[in-house]
Amino acid sequence: MSDSGLAVGLAFLAATGFASGNVLVRIGTQRVAAPAATFFTVLTGALLVLGLAVAFNLHEIRTLQPINFVWFALMGTMAYPLARVLNNTAITMVGTSRATPMASLQPIFALGLGMTLLGERPNLLVGLGAPTVVSGLVLVIMSSNLARSREQAITPRKLGYLLAAVGALTFASRDVIGRHVVSGMAPPLVTAAFALVIGGVILFGAVHRDVLNSLRYLPGRYVIICCLAGIFQGLAISSLFLALSKAPVTVVSPINASSALITLALSHVFLRRMESINLLLVLGTIISVGGVIMVVLGA
Repeated sequence: MSDSGLAVGLAFLAATGFASGNVLVRIGTQRVAAPAATFFTVLTGALLVLGLAVAFNLHEIRTLQPINFVWFALMGTMAYPLARVLNNTAITMVGTSRATPMASLQPIFALGLGMTLLGERPNLLVGLGAPTVVSGLVLVIMSSNLARSREQAITPRKLGYLLAAVGALTFASRDVIGRHVVSGMAPPLVTAAFALVIGGVILFGAVHRDVLNSLRYLPGRYVIICCLAGIFQGLAISSLFLALSKAPVTVVSPINASSALITLALSHVFLRRMESINLLLVLGTIISVGGVIMVVLGA
C-alpha cells in the first residue's frame, strides 16, 4: 500500500476514534464539568499512547533533544487545555451531533495554514473538497435554527458553535505543527504521547479542583465513561499523527473531519433521547461527505 493510501486509512481510523470519544463525552458531561471531563480523557489517552510509544519507540525516546519537548509542549497546550476543552464545552451546549460537524472547519483552516507555513500545494480535488465541507456545515447550523428565527444575537447555542469553531482553528494549527514535527523531528507515537502528557499536566494544574470534586462527589460511572472516551481519542490521535507522517496536512485534515458523519450516525443510535436529528442536519453531513470523497480521490 502506498503512503497516501495508508494515510487515508489512518485518517479515517482517527475520525472513527474521535467520533466515538465525542459521543461518550456527551454522555459523561451530563454530570462531569467539561474541563474535568477533558482531563479524564487526556489522562487515559496519555497512558495508552505513552505505553505504545515506549513499546515501539523506546530508542527514539532516549535520543530526544530539548527542542523536541518545546514542540511537544506547544502542541499539548494548544490541543488539550485549549482546543479540546473548547470542543467539549461546545458539546455540552449544542450537543455532539451539531458541535462535531463544526470540526469540519478544521480542514479549511489547515488548508490555509498548510499552504502558508508548509508550502503545501493541494491539487484541484483537494482544493475543492475543503470548501464543500464548509457548505455542508452551513446547513448543519441552519438545522438548529429552524424553530429559533427570533433568537437573540448571542445565546448559549450560538456561543457553543463559536467555541467549536475556535477549537477547530486551534486543532488545525496543532495539525500543521504536528506535520512539521513528525516529518523528521520525532516519530508519530512519541509526538502524540508527549503532547498528551504535557498537555494533561498543564490542564490538571488549571482544573484540579473540578477533577477532585468529580472524583469525590459524582457517580463513578460518569467518570469511567469520560476515561473510556479518552481511550478512543488516544487511539485516534495516534492514528492522526501516523497519517500526518505519511501525507500532507491538507489531505489528512479533511479526511479526519469525516468524524462529523460518523458522530451523526452514532448519535442517532445512542443519543436519541438527548439530541434531535432532522433532515437539514442529515443533508449538511451528506454534502460534507462529498467534500471528504473529493479529498480522498485527490489523495
